[in-house]
Amino acid sequence: MKARWAYAGMVAVPVLVAIAGPVVAGWAPAEHQAPFGPSTWSPFGTDRLGRDVLAAALEGGRTLLVVTALTVLCAYAIGFTLGMAAAAAPRPWLEDLIMRPLDVLLCLPSLLIIIVAAVRTNGSTVAIAAAVGLALVAPIARFVRMAARGVVHGPVMDALRMQGEPRRHRYGRYALRELARPVAADFGVRIAAAIYFLSSANFLGLGFDPASPDWAVTVAANKDGLTAAPWSVFLPAGLIVLLVVGLNLLWDDLLADRDG
Repeated sequence: MKARWAYAGMVAVPVLVAIAGPVVAGWAPAEHQAPFGPSTWSPFGTDRLGRDVLAAALEGGRTLLVVTALTVLCAYAIGFTLGMAAAAAPRPWLEDLIMRPLDVLLCLPSLLIIIVAAVRTNGSTVAIAAAVGLALVAPIARFVRMAARGVVHGPVMDALRMQGEPRRHRYGRYALRELARPVAADFGVRIAAAIYFLSSANFLGLGFDPASPDWAVTVAANKDGLTAAPWSVFLPAGLIVLLVVGLNLLWDDLLADRDG
């Protein structure tokens, strides 16, 4: 239990920074100071634009969290629907019709999809988020299909069908209950993957404006001043790492089989 609270604390720090950070950052002085120098507001110094590093970090996480959450939810809604439809398909050709295009999509490098979307839309955040979601749909669908096969074609489902249980009860109650644990575990993996893809896109300059306080953008923009102002890189990078590692540890702990 102590470990769970520690993991929750790891997640809470970047989440609270992202949610409440912009309000606290409003107390920072509006004027810019000397780049990569000391700051009058916090001990973390200034970044390449003369902004207080702490103030920039407080402002830079909300978009990442919101875009990640919406992207994963939309991708999982689509991938789960396709995976369940393929698993429950009454004919092999129908399953192939659903899954083979996804296999082609799975062969495409995810970053290539994101780069093409960014170039074609001049770095639109919506387009990049959609590209990340598209890259997640295929692996989600394949996972759900394999997890659901044994459930929708198993003896319990056959017994429910013979008893005349409506389809919505067979799938809405039994199947979803059986799939809840593996799907929850996979959902945590997809959150980490979405953060990785979105942060990579922003680090490469494909997403937000270079002057954005987004955590990944500031890491990329301030890397040349790492020796002069290390906190301009370590603070936003540390928040991203803390979020991903904390989520993985907390998710594993919550889904651990205590009886095993």
